[in-house]
Amino acid sequence: MLACHYSKPARERIKAMQIEGKSDDAIIDEFVKSDGIKALVVPPAEGFNVLAWAMPFVMIGLGLASIWWFLRRYSKPSTAPAVDPRVLDRYRDTIEKNVSNLDG
Repeated sequence: MLACHYSKPARERIKAMQIEGKSDDAIIDEFVKSDGIKALVVPPAEGFNVLAWAMPFVMIGLGLASIWWFLRRYSKPSTAPAVDPRVLDRYRDTIEKNVSNLDG
C-alpha cells in the first residue's frame, strides 16, 4: 500500500533520527525496540524464526517424497489372477465349436 497508516509516521521518525545524526543500525534498533520484530522486513535467522526459513525446503522435500512414493506404489505392473487350466481349455473348446459353426 502506498500510503498505509504505518509508513508515513515511520518515515517521519526515520527522518527525525537521521537529522539527530543516528546511524542506520541505531535507527533499526529503535524501531525493533518500539515495534518489535515485526518492524523488520526479514526476520533474523535465530530461534523460532529459523522455522520460517527452513519450512519451505522441508515442504518441498516432503512433496517430492510423496510424489516418489505415489509413483512407486501405483506404477507397479498388475499381475493377472491365476486361472485354472481346465477352465481355459473349456473356453477354448467352446470358442472353437462356435467358430466351426460360423464356417459351415
